[in-house]
Amino acid sequence: MKQQYQILTLMLFFVLGSTMAYAQRTISGTVSDSNGQGMPGVNVIVKGTSAGTTSDANGRYTLSVNDQGATILVFSFIGYATQEVDAGTRTTVDVTMAEDVRELSEVVVTALGVERSTKALQYSVTEVAGENFVKARENNLSNALVGRIAGVNVSRTASGPAGSSRVVIRGNKSLGGQGQPLYVVDGIPMDNSQFGQAGLWGGQDQGDGMSSINPDDIESITVLKGANAAALYGSRGGNGVINIVTKRGTSRKGIGVEFNSNLVFETVNNLSDLQQSFGAGTHQGGIPTKPASAQDAFNWGGQSWGPRLDGSPTVGIDGVTRPYSYAGDNWDRYYETGKSWTNSIAITGGGDKQNFRFGVSDLRSTGVIPNSGYDRLNLSFSTDAKLGNKLSLNAKILYSNEYAKNRPTISDSPGNAVQAIWVRPPNINIDDLKGDPNKLGAIPNGVDPDLLLIYGQGGDAKFMGQELLPAANNWGQNPWWAAWQHVNSDKRDRIITSSQLRYDITDWLYASGRVGMDWYTRRTQQLTPEGVGYQLGGAMSEGEDRVREVNMEWMAGMDKAFNKFNFNAFVGGNKMLRSWERIRANGNGFTVPFQPFINNAAQRNYEYGYNGSQINSLFYSAEISYNGFLFLTTTGRQDWFSVLNPEAKNYIFYPSVGTSFVFTDAMSSLPSWLSFGKVRASWAQVGIANINPYEANLTYSLNGNRHLDRSMATFSSAGGNNGNIPNPDLIPTLSTEIEFGIDARFFNNRLGVDLTYYSQKTTEDILRTTISRASGFGTTDVNVGELENKGIEILLSGTPVQGALTWDVSLNLARNKNKVLKLIDGLTELTLEEPRT
Repeated sequence: MKQQYQILTLMLFFVLGSTMAYAQRTISGTVSDSNGQGMPGVNVIVKGTSAGTTSDANGRYTLSVNDQGATILVFSFIGYATQEVDAGTRTTVDVTMAEDVRELSEVVVTALGVERSTKALQYSVTEVAGENFVKARENNLSNALVGRIAGVNVSRTASGPAGSSRVVIRGNKSLGGQGQPLYVVDGIPMDNSQFGQAGLWGGQDQGDGMSSINPDDIESITVLKGANAAALYGSRGGNGVINIVTKRGTSRKGIGVEFNSNLVFETVNNLSDLQQSFGAGTHQGGIPTKPASAQDAFNWGGQSWGPRLDGSPTVGIDGVTRPYSYAGDNWDRYYETGKSWTNSIAITGGGDKQNFRFGVSDLRSTGVIPNSGYDRLNLSFSTDAKLGNKLSLNAKILYSNEYAKNRPTISDSPGNAVQAIWVRPPNINIDDLKGDPNKLGAIPNGVDPDLLLIYGQGGDAKFMGQELLPAANNWGQNPWWAAWQHVNSDKRDRIITSSQLRYDITDWLYASGRVGMDWYTRRTQQLTPEGVGYQLGGAMSEGEDRVREVNMEWMAGMDKAFNKFNFNAFVGGNKMLRSWERIRANGNGFTVPFQPFINNAAQRNYEYGYNGSQINSLFYSAEISYNGFLFLTTTGRQDWFSVLNPEAKNYIFYPSVGTSFVFTDAMSSLPSWLSFGKVRASWAQVGIANINPYEANLTYSLNGNRHLDRSMATFSSAGGNNGNIPNPDLIPTLSTEIEFGIDARFFNNRLGVDLTYYSQKTTEDILRTTISRASGFGTTDVNVGELENKGIEILLSGTPVQGALTWDVSLNLARNKNKVLKLIDGLTELTLEEPRT
């Protein structure tokens, strides 16, 4: 009986299994993107059931379905529109996924590299996709932000292909002019220091840090404009944050190769319309007089007070007689067409456990000023790996090698080629000033000795290599000499690297650690050539700067739902270590004529400088949301500064709080043409730490003199009763801001408007003020200034035809009110106190 029961049971299972097999069928296919590449990881489920699968590394999937009733397959993937396909009786279903503009904008990278939903943001942020930076390329990535973001003003000087760019977000927040935002690459702050600008007496724009970044490596740039957006950066986020996310590898079949070649031409657009009617000369007895000799031509070569140009003969500085007529366009003779040629290649690949991306980019450019240019080589490597079920790693390294050749001199006349053309009378052809073809701008061989007595500054044959001065002004340069004989060049090697480990303790609790470094060396060479009119002996300077910043960060966080409430929070800490070191050798005159080597300098001296600083920080962020449409967020960060006096107050706390309400998700009776709507409000405080190392402490140095066979010392900042006495009671400048805004999108996200009102107030701004020299010093720093910025920002965006055209229009209406709130009483008494060390 037992045996019969077992046989009956086996027969029953066989019948049921046969019936189930008969009712099931298998559907397979391939999921591809718009380029025809297989997409791994796409979710494929049978609608209305829990049956489903995911596509493999090649985009293929296989799924068993019930053959009774309708079979609808749902394909979904982050960043792509979800598709529902009626399989009918088919056994093969291939699908091409389309990118969804709305889905792609759902998540943005915010402060500390944290990804957040755009619904939850209580402040205005603007994200610019990386593809916008490679169409019309700029050598300096900051220049590509022009006109793209409401509230962000970008300006650049006409200082060549390696020039710097100034970015100001929502107006200046300090009367001291420290308005540059913080730049962050993959969560790691990077140095964007400017190494020098032209002053009253001339100089060069020495560039900044953003020229190191390769546009081909950029995935996106997010600009954190307001105080609330940047509050988690504390003392470094007072001027806003520009957050750069670089590209990474993706899981795919085989190896992906991307190659780009880009050629950009640059010409001078604004050639000043100078007069062409009156030539070189002067007034003698009230009568305009043209040059009658080489001496006259040399004396009057920098002024156009002669008679009207009439074609009559006149003499030049070279003794040659030419018509007294307009000589043509000297700008066209001098300026060249600048060219930038970029070639880049990137290789990507990977599987389920690890992926990578390796990129190489080469930029070669020349400027509009002859003999100037900028070259850059970029290498990048990134990888993401799953080290088990709970541990993941991502690491990136960016390397750049840059060479800026002959940065143009601007402002005052020494070495300024453009000014040299500007002041030339219209009857002078600058091609006549080329001189020696083997040494442009120099006095050629075989010159009449009588002419050397005019402009040779000695007349001896040994001065044949001197500058061919165009006029009787040692400071008025020959434009060809300025371009081909002066040297203002620099080379920089830079590494920006970061590595992060994340451990998922549970599905809602995690811990992570990250370390990153920005390190570079910059070698400079400046040559005032021997024979130049204003310094016949010449001079030379060679130096090297070494800058290193290391950031070490830890974080622990959670993201958990409780019915209709969701709680997302993290706490963490950061240690920032920064050092700067400079060594420089200077020389005046050369022992062997026309041999510009630092060891050949007749007089030599050296300089050495060093400073270091540290900021220790603790921070937190907590976000609570209700039903996915109401969000409340608060953050806080406390910084401890090494540059401040610990006996006073070397720390400060920066809080923020904000809320957002997505009314289109909360209300069901809204019109269909309103796709998305959100209102937001926030309040926050951030800092501006414009205090350099050691400025709050009185330091000493040796002055090079001796007394009773002992070295004498002095206050490092005294400067002969003109120096600055440190103020040990300084605190960072504090910026407080409120912000209100509305974000609305219409007609299935084809039209969008982002309207923001902000009011920002800066207090305790640090200013340098003069004091009585009876104190032994000339100035001191005080927390004395107050600034206000108020404005309205409007950003319009749209896609009129699906996939055919996109556009952004930004408008910034701002009213900036700057005022000094107070002057510290007892300033004289402060500076007459005994020096504090």
